[in-house]
Amino acid sequence: MSDGERLRAGRNYAGYSLRELAKATSYSAGYLGQVETGVRPATPDVIAAYEQVLGAGMRRRDITHPRLRKIQDDKHLEQIREAVEAGNPGIFIEGPTSSTIDAAVCPLLGPNGIENFRRWAKEGETSTLRANAVSIVGFLPGRANAELVAEVLSSDAKVRRLCVASEVSRLMQWEWSIALAVADDPSTAPDPVALAAKLAKTAVDPQDSEGRWCAGWLLQRLAPVLGE
Repeated sequence: MSDGERLRAGRNYAGYSLRELAKATSYSAGYLGQVETGVRPATPDVIAAYEQVLGAGMRRRDITHPRLRKIQDDKHLEQIREAVEAGNPGIFIEGPTSSTIDAAVCPLLGPNGIENFRRWAKEGETSTLRANAVSIVGFLPGRANAELVAEVLSSDAKVRRLCVASEVSRLMQWEWSIALAVADDPSTAPDPVALAAKLAKTAVDPQDSEGRWCAGWLLQRLAPVLGE
């Protein structure tokens, strides 16, 4: 992910439009748009401005899965959105999707797209689709969406394994095979103390109900390891 893509993902994750972010910084919306698309460089001052306004959203990293799906450009993003609205999961059934996709797609979803993701979270034909859908629903506001995330993660072991591994991978940047092993057996964590510290922050993230659930679930299972 380029610096510009990371900035855009952080902005989308935090729910800011370019215009809103421009008002909160000393830069114009046009300038920030050029930075996000790579036309202008993401200077240290620009990155610092994003971090000051967006906070945790800017520090959200991608998982380390070798088949991670990413957005190619704005046209690709629009194609993804149109497919979802039409009931075609497309990229979300092909493999794990990046934080860039999740954060960028959520603000664009209409009622049909939201309902499709809610349905795929419970009834998707593959665990990959269900896990990706749970991640998207986890970004959506509202108690009903948070409750759906908790319901699926509590009852679908395959989805839970993928989602917990994704949180471990994203937070620690460990190889995917290690993240899966930790999801299966937390005692295998290379650095359980560091993992617990990052999970504790995720467990109170108000913008990600899937991350909160996975963090709480894994923290409970790390407790015996940390107590040794």
